[in-house]
Amino acid sequence: MKYAILFLAAALLISCQENNKPPNVIIFFSDDMRDVDVSMYGRKQPTPSLQQLAEEGARFNNAYCSSGMCTPSRYTLMTGNFAGRCQAPDFLENNPKSEPYTIAWNTHLIEGDKTIADYLNEAGYYTGFVGKYHLGAEGGSLRGPRYGKEVDPYDPEIDSTLKSYQHELQEYVKKAGGFDYAASVLRGNYETNPIPHHCFHNFEWMTKGAITFMESAGDEPFFLYAATTALHGPPHDKALDLDPHFTPGGLLDNPTEYHPSREELSQRLIDRGFKVSHHNVGLAMLDDHVAAVLNKLDELGKAENTLVIFMADHGVEPGKASCYEVGVKVPMAVRWPGVVEPKSEINQNTQIVDLLPTILEAAGSPLPEGEVDGISFMDALKGNDGGGREYLYFENGYSRAVSDGTFKYMTLRYPEGVIEEMKEGKRDYAPNHLDFPM
Repeated sequence: MKYAILFLAAALLISCQENNKPPNVIIFFSDDMRDVDVSMYGRKQPTPSLQQLAEEGARFNNAYCSSGMCTPSRYTLMTGNFAGRCQAPDFLENNPKSEPYTIAWNTHLIEGDKTIADYLNEAGYYTGFVGKYHLGAEGGSLRGPRYGKEVDPYDPEIDSTLKSYQHELQEYVKKAGGFDYAASVLRGNYETNPIPHHCFHNFEWMTKGAITFMESAGDEPFFLYAATTALHGPPHDKALDLDPHFTPGGLLDNPTEYHPSREELSQRLIDRGFKVSHHNVGLAMLDDHVAAVLNKLDELGKAENTLVIFMADHGVEPGKASCYEVGVKVPMAVRWPGVVEPKSEINQNTQIVDLLPTILEAAGSPLPEGEVDGISFMDALKGNDGGGREYLYFENGYSRAVSDGTFKYMTLRYPEGVIEEMKEGKRDYAPNHLDFPM
């Protein structure tokens, strides 16, 4: 009897220890997307997996970025700070502290910046990145090879060169971003990849990288940042005509290992009454990516202890790169079994900059007060009112805005030098996001 009691006590202790394990964390970070672009906000869209994610967790009704452009938005996610905190040498050189700074595709992450991956590594996490980086690596050898329409991606020499370049990108992201693992890395948008005429929007490739990471995590808690390319251009429907074996990182052996074929995707849209368009194909590709990753999570038996976040980097034209709502309001859903009430809605003001402190609190590693600009929304996840972010802050180009979620104050101020150049006719416009590479 004594041994039975001891055995039961040991079993209970082990169970308690397992229940107290820090959660795994997955961020799905989409590109150029409004909240109404996904079905969880009531519009008919081909996103059943994202719909299920929201139904099994919470939908956020007041989620925002702080800068409606790819690079500064990713900077806020990675650092927990607003983009104006950037310390990249080119940013500081072009934006003297005595003048208003401009926010564009110029807020690069540099070595020495402490990132969410760095914090989680210190907390015992295995960290991984997949997809669109767009936080630097703009010059030098990392520009990589460039091939025209005549190239044959099946050529072993071309394949070898692409794989070698992909390895360079992966090593750069691991070093600059603090990740243990990186795969299926895009330096920026698809037009910057080595074979743009033959390959863009290869979700099969990004999904493969994400799943390989999850399989390699072992028993450690893991953090996966999966940055996909929907709904950014080029046209997603045009990708259906491309060979999915061709990727920016060389040939992909089995594109249908985790995704349906592109022919099946197209037919599925038609069967469900959707047009085969850029918008619908991009959403379907994204949704299949999310489904494949979540299915692997179930297969690994880790779904019950994983915090899953879906969010977009910013809104769309004509508000993109502005402080207007269509450029800064984004979709967001969070699933965390046992913590987040299924089919709940969260109306608290939330910004991308708030992800880092929230995730660290979930991991049991809260930040010292005042360490970053982000504010944890953990209380909201647990269903508690109060706390969190009272005011939203936005910065794009030379414009700034503050909002309480109901009213917004917007302002625009150019440096004196820019104003003088316009007066003298040296500029017929003020510098904005178009002065920087997309």
